[in-house]
Amino acid sequence: MSSPGSCALRLVRPDFDDPLMDLILELDHQRKYILGGTTPPHLFFQLKRLFHILESLGSARIEGNRTTLAEWVDQSLVGPKPSESIQEVLNIEQALAWLDSVWASNPEQFRIDHRLVRELHRRVTVSLSINGEGDATPGNYRTAPVRISGAAHRPPEPAAVPGLMDELLAFLAKADAGKYDLIKIALVHHRFAWIHPFANGNGRTVRLLTYALLLKTGFRVGSTAPVARLINPTAVFCSDRTIYYEQLAQADQGSDTDLLAWCRYVLTGLKTELDKVNQLLGFTWLGKQVLEPAINELFQKNGLTDKERLALLATLTIPQIKNSDLALGVGTVQTSRIIKDLKDRKLLVNAPEAERKYMLGINDSPLLRMVLRQLDRLGFLPIRGEI
Repeated sequence: MSSPGSCALRLVRPDFDDPLMDLILELDHQRKYILGGTTPPHLFFQLKRLFHILESLGSARIEGNRTTLAEWVDQSLVGPKPSESIQEVLNIEQALAWLDSVWASNPEQFRIDHRLVRELHRRVTVSLSINGEGDATPGNYRTAPVRISGAAHRPPEPAAVPGLMDELLAFLAKADAGKYDLIKIALVHHRFAWIHPFANGNGRTVRLLTYALLLKTGFRVGSTAPVARLINPTAVFCSDRTIYYEQLAQADQGSDTDLLAWCRYVLTGLKTELDKVNQLLGFTWLGKQVLEPAINELFQKNGLTDKERLALLATLTIPQIKNSDLALGVGTVQTSRIIKDLKDRKLLVNAPEAERKYMLGINDSPLLRMVLRQLDRLGFLPIRGEI
């Protein structure tokens, strides 16, 4: 049985020639350089929500949820009363949105403390059965021993949990040099999983905590809003859950070598995700590689008329279109009717603060599936081949 002393929480420092140093330098540059780009904000935020969906679904899947991406899309478009497995994913998505809003409301006062950790746990387990993925006491540290299915590690006894969580939060709060921020995030992710402070929902909670720590340490991506992010840290772990668990188990050994290997794994995945963001922020690339093929595929599947297809393609040249921007070869009345039909299906949405101007709609429209499919073909989705 593991004991707190056998895996002491401490800062591990890589050698100068360790590949981990290169990762830290590259990621630290991306943290300081707030990415801009030419992708219009309304499209950026729609893509951001798609990544939140992927984050939520991926996190639930690591824990054994079997909801597919296609099933999630169908539920989001039709909107029936969610099943238990869908509710689990919804909980994570809503917790992500809550984190964004709390951080945006006052970034300088955004604190990682017991209250935040317990609130994240409450949000991911609420409305779920205790025989499934819920918890009898949402938001409270466990008071009974637990075992991790399939793992050799036995989490500490419940009496040790409050003290170990105090230690974890003090470790985070310690004013180490900024170059160690990412190492600390990786170490805290492992340590939290090692402590297993809740009876259930620990994995979902720690992956949300990792997202919160990235917010806290300055990984902001583009746009004009306080929080604008396509970063998806769960993609680091859910692309291969077996490797994730193997890496956690190796880190459980507690040596500097094992913990540095864990840090390399986490930071390599994070860099891969941030590199993808660079591409999505370029409107020309996004239009040609993702949106135009998605619009054409919807047309080929008889989801659009040719005139409707041309109207949607026009938004890739003029992001906020009006009737007079469309050269559809029909009169003004017919053009207005085409726009109305597209709006009814949420393929076009009203532009904010711009009367009678319209923008491409993705999230709640038939285009959602096509955009996700194209992102899948390009290797952007951590859950492959399910859409």
